[in-house]
Amino acid sequence: MPYHAYIDDSASDQGDQRLYLAGYLNSQAAWALFTEAWREELAATPSIDYLKMSEANACVGQFAGWNLTARDEKVRGLIRVIRHFKPLSFEVSVSRADFFRHLKPVAPRGLANPHFICCIGILFSVTRHVAGATDKMPVAFTFDAQTGVSDDLALLLDYMKQSLPQKARALILGSPVFGDDRQYLPLQAADMLAWHVRREQESGARGTLPAANQLRCERGHLFSEINETIIQSWAEDFRQRPAIAEMQGPKQWRNLKGEVERQLSLGYIPPHGTRWKNAMYGARDRLKKLLRPRGAASPNKPST
Repeated sequence: MPYHAYIDDSASDQGDQRLYLAGYLNSQAAWALFTEAWREELAATPSIDYLKMSEANACVGQFAGWNLTARDEKVRGLIRVIRHFKPLSFEVSVSRADFFRHLKPVAPRGLANPHFICCIGILFSVTRHVAGATDKMPVAFTFDAQTGVSDDLALLLDYMKQSLPQKARALILGSPVFGDDRQYLPLQAADMLAWHVRREQESGARGTLPAANQLRCERGHLFSEINETIIQSWAEDFRQRPAIAEMQGPKQWRNLKGEVERQLSLGYIPPHGTRWKNAMYGARDRLKKLLRPRGAASPNKPST
């Protein structure tokens, strides 16, 4: 049965203003059971309709009028549900300060969004992990709704994933879904993880927040950081490309996406236009890999 990954985000206004995307991976069968257990825990007295950690932290919204003891016990009960089903946990983060300083001024509009880059980071790190595991099942991805990102990712994903190894590329099941956490209850668990890893970073170092430790999978946690060196290398690459300035305005970006959609409707096959060209470029890329010096590391490989 296919896997399903659910992902939410949390952004810090402190320090390097780091953005986190974090979530969980499990089988679709396990998620169906999880959803029922999560719904029961939400309904347990005192009940709430949904969980948002920002509301729980401030005792507003669903937690308005709650005392801290009742709030903490509700959160602990929901953490127990997550731990019972043992989903694989993962996170990708980027410094928004570095991103906006180096990349945003030179990137095309759709790629000048740290949420977009982190979504790609999640897709790549999770599928690479599954490709190296025993059970190489395809993975469906559901992200919490992000205005603009869903359209850009749907249009550009076929181009972006060409940089993935073929085995990992084949594991992305369809197009990612961007949905509401009231409809997709596992997104509420992802919200809990993203909020806690962000707060942990703000308060000190990894491992210093007990709830964050409980929310990370005991069997391993995928961790990937898009660091300043990577951001600078992307920025330098964009500076070398012609006509980037013609893709940075909102109207220009809309026109570009319209042209891509038109080319696809006429039978354009990404990334190079035809199956023949794709095969030739693929052969060239495989030769480059064969000639790569032994021991050369791949950038931004996630750790566990």
